[in-house]
Amino acid sequence: MPDAASQPMVLSLDDSDDPNAPATAGDFLSPPAAERLPSDVEDLPVSRELLDKPLVAIEIEGNVTIPEYAIEPHIRCRPKRTASVHQVEEDVNALARTRLFFNINPVIRMTDAGPVLVFKVIERPILNSVDFLGNEHVKDRELEAHLGLMKGHAFDVATNKECVERIRSIYRDKGYRHAEVVLQKGGNPTDRDVVFAIKEGAKSKVWGISFEGNEDYSDAILKVRLETKRVILWWLGGDYDPYKVESDAYTVTKYYNDLGYFDAKVTPEVREEEEKGKVYIVFKVHEGVRYQVRNIEVQGNAVVPRNALFAKQHLKPSDMFNARFLRKDVEHMKGKYDELGRLFAKVQPTPRFLEQPGHVDIVYQIDEDQPYRIGSINVHVRGDHPHSQEYVVRNQVNPFLKPGRLASGEDVRLARNRLQGSAFWDKAEPPNIDVVKANAEIYRPHRSIALGQSVEDESPLDEFLADYEPSPWLDSRPRTAAFPPETTGGSIRIDATPGIAPAGHTPAANAAAGHSVAPANPMSSVGRPQPQVPPQSSVPRRPSAQFASVQPASAVGRQPTGVEQAVALSTTETRTAFRRQQEIYSIDPEAIFSLGDEDLMVVRAQSPHDVARGQSIDQYGQQVPQNYFGGVSPQGDPFGDSFSRPPGEPGFVDVNIDVTEGRTGRLMFGVGVNSDAGLIGQFTIQEDNFDILRPPRSWADIVNGQAFRGRGQSFRLEAMPGNQVSRYLASWQDPFFMQTDYSLGVSGFYYNRFYNEWTEDRLGGRISVGRLLSRYWSFNTALRLENVDIRDFNLPAPQDLIDVKGDNFLSTAEVKLAHDSRDSAFMPTYGHLWDVSYEQGFGEFIYPRLETSFSQYFTTYERPDGFGKHILSFRTQLGWTGDNTPIFERYYAGGYSSFRGFAFRGVTPRDTGDRVGGNFMSLSSLEYMLPITADDNIRVVGFTDFGTVEENVTLKHFRLSVGFGFRLTIPAMGPAPIALDFAVPLMDEEEDNRRLFSFYVGFTN
Repeated sequence: MPDAASQPMVLSLDDSDDPNAPATAGDFLSPPAAERLPSDVEDLPVSRELLDKPLVAIEIEGNVTIPEYAIEPHIRCRPKRTASVHQVEEDVNALARTRLFFNINPVIRMTDAGPVLVFKVIERPILNSVDFLGNEHVKDRELEAHLGLMKGHAFDVATNKECVERIRSIYRDKGYRHAEVVLQKGGNPTDRDVVFAIKEGAKSKVWGISFEGNEDYSDAILKVRLETKRVILWWLGGDYDPYKVESDAYTVTKYYNDLGYFDAKVTPEVREEEEKGKVYIVFKVHEGVRYQVRNIEVQGNAVVPRNALFAKQHLKPSDMFNARFLRKDVEHMKGKYDELGRLFAKVQPTPRFLEQPGHVDIVYQIDEDQPYRIGSINVHVRGDHPHSQEYVVRNQVNPFLKPGRLASGEDVRLARNRLQGSAFWDKAEPPNIDVVKANAEIYRPHRSIALGQSVEDESPLDEFLADYEPSPWLDSRPRTAAFPPETTGGSIRIDATPGIAPAGHTPAANAAAGHSVAPANPMSSVGRPQPQVPPQSSVPRRPSAQFASVQPASAVGRQPTGVEQAVALSTTETRTAFRRQQEIYSIDPEAIFSLGDEDLMVVRAQSPHDVARGQSIDQYGQQVPQNYFGGVSPQGDPFGDSFSRPPGEPGFVDVNIDVTEGRTGRLMFGVGVNSDAGLIGQFTIQEDNFDILRPPRSWADIVNGQAFRGRGQSFRLEAMPGNQVSRYLASWQDPFFMQTDYSLGVSGFYYNRFYNEWTEDRLGGRISVGRLLSRYWSFNTALRLENVDIRDFNLPAPQDLIDVKGDNFLSTAEVKLAHDSRDSAFMPTYGHLWDVSYEQGFGEFIYPRLETSFSQYFTTYERPDGFGKHILSFRTQLGWTGDNTPIFERYYAGGYSSFRGFAFRGVTPRDTGDRVGGNFMSLSSLEYMLPITADDNIRVVGFTDFGTVEENVTLKHFRLSVGFGFRLTIPAMGPAPIALDFAVPLMDEEEDNRRLFSFYVGFTN
């Protein structure tokens, strides 16, 4: 290539009409095709005056190694077009971003034909090649992507040296903590090639984790809290991360603090064999003394007496301190105020350390606040074009939150749990509920006083409001826009990441939030503004909850001086004055106690605590009752203004609900195997936000997912082929049919089962109507219509079997009542489940059936941290059916879910050796389960099953079995544990079919 300094490239004149188009290859012409400028033309700085005429040409001077095609695309000024100073600056910046030049200087050279724009450049050296030597575990492509070095890019010594540290960082992140990187070539300005020599070394793996000094708690219990894990089978897992080790030491320290070891210290020591990459971690534990509670005091309670606050006391005087029990007591006390509508009441436990080591007093400081009633419930479905209708949310929270009702924190928690447990809403951005103080005046009725009438003649507002209970509303109206009033202070935010809802939002902000506002209640006058909903974007994160008046470490063992008390009081008052501006009540139990800068008493739980589990809420959003846990965020002065506030009328709060639509459609594949049904496959299509009345109106509705979605109904298609049992199902259910508290379900199915005596095919459908009567009671009624085909049985056969050969039409109607207080549907630890049902057959088979079942669960032991629970459970079933019951509807027992120690259908009356079923069933089971691993994932059970199946109501042929088994919980396989049971009958009948081992394994993806 000719020397560009003597023969510059010229952008020649063309006839392009697009002034914004970049230069193309045809625009740059090598000399002498373009006439060169005289060498004595003066270089002038770029100015607006010199660019008032179209450019004659564009030249680039100084490029020696950089080819034309690498420069052309970055220049947008065009010959034969006028240019501006701004356009020239943009071209300079574009060339600078290529990092191909050290310097770029634009100048103007005036000729007789007009101005010529010249870019005078000084090139950077060009990188010829990049090589990596010795990298076996990290590919060249990955290193190049992280470094940004590529052939043809600018060569820079400083950048090359910086890349050495980047490579080391890449290897450290992958566990090669001792990797060495040397810049063999590329460190000299005269180089044009870059070579990195890498010595990877051994990957650091954790080969051993141990504890020293832990006397009260074993290594296994403490290891459950660690994020760092040791290597498995020499290469699986076990990556060493020093930051995780430090975090683990902090976690173990807080674990001890929660149990009352306030002086505990945990220090990690790491020993590493550098050549082999083996890391051994030893956590040095100093447990210290465990603190005992001496006295417990309550201050500030005027409305609720002490005996009511401590009706269910968990942490008592003389007990060893336990943060979990303390939190339960706080929750109970707060619940007492929630029942009275005192939603913003605060219960703050404050430790008082004593001069006597190992003893602490607990003072519960209470601000009782005032009662509140619900004003408006405002719903906002996030997103630009949500397809879920607003009343899907309203139907879910309606049993708990209604305008005019007392604002109960328990009701708010239950509404939150139902929303979060529903399949409709996104789990990554979970539903949240803001309870915001509102201007009570807009909700109070206007009263006119006749002339001569005294104010005292009015009925008190409290009495009026107490009698007011709005009926359940049916929200079929369109969304309305309203101008909300200004809120007056605090808020309760209930979501996965609680925050503070600021007061004083403007109507414009509310409109931006997109909330739909429901009418407050009938007490407000027509046309009155609606309550405000704060915009989601304006809600900051909640500050950390802290203990008040916690003494520093140096103060432990002595009482603070008067000066220290005064300073502490002044600090508390200052914080209180600020926090009162944004009062908040947090429902998150983990946020009750968090570690502040000056906190010594650490009582925030480190181990997973009892929660409202997702599996305890069914797929339709119906609540499976349980003991929900809430929390308290003890912020500000615990006494607040409870002593200075005059008694008066209750306040009002607005409930603002924000939800984000989740992926309600699911495509599932699964496989299961058990000793009763053999191998079963599963293919399921399910939509939990279905709308049967919303067919597609265009192809766009199908592409955008708008068709058949948005009404909160459930639709399911399921195919379960198996080697012994097969089932195919289509079902639809509306949990709030016609926007009422009643549910309606319709299903159709085909079922096939190969029994030893016959083959059974069922084709039919079911219609059900149900209602959740309360938090624990539910009612259901169902109509079942089936065609049952009995075939493939051997002769001679029992007469009852011969009578039903071929097609049989079965029709029954059933009513069922249930009471469920369990804490979990899969592994309950307390509570009970009781149900009773009556079913009547009509048509071809006329018979009655009466059944009841009862299950009770007790926790007999648990570790102080709440894990390691021993569960005692008792279950019983009673059933009776009429004499005209067909053989395929009678009772049979045996198998892992029925009567262990016996085969599937192994317990039953017989006729000519064939199993024909009984008309009476009584089965019971007593089971004791305890964990054998610190993480509770492996449990052992001992059990006894007893009962019988008879032709009539009698216990003549009583059976009993004993055994043991294991429950394996594998999170990746779902919440249901793997069950492995071994049982031996102690009392049985000669014709019974026995089975030593029964099991259940299931997996769904």
